[in-house]
Amino acid sequence: MRQGDAAKIPSAIEAVRRYCLSACMGGQRSLVTACVDRACPFHPLRLKEIPEGFGVRVVRVIRRFCLRCTVGDREGIRRCTEKEACPVWPYRVGVSPRKLKRLIAEKRRPKQLELPL
Repeated sequence: MRQGDAAKIPSAIEAVRRYCLSACMGGQRSLVTACVDRACPFHPLRLKEIPEGFGVRVVRVIRRFCLRCTVGDREGIRRCTEKEACPVWPYRVGVSPRKLKRLIAEKRRPKQLELPL
């Protein structure tokens, strides 16, 4: 990810809203508001508000949605090629893209070798 790309990535809640608007309801806000699919993991978040008492992080809800999309195939989530079509794609692994980048950098950072005395 380049420096300028970070500004283009919407927040997780904004990505959910965009998914509901574009991929699910054809861009009609009134249909998103009137959505009755309570089985959808995005249903409580579709209005870009986190309900009071909602105990799950939004990125984890996106992860659950992606698992549902790939029929439980965890490796399929990593290999997902819908980057351009799916607004929630950057959050598919269950963490924010910025945090994922930081975690990968920490993992690749050279470790100091400690030998027993």
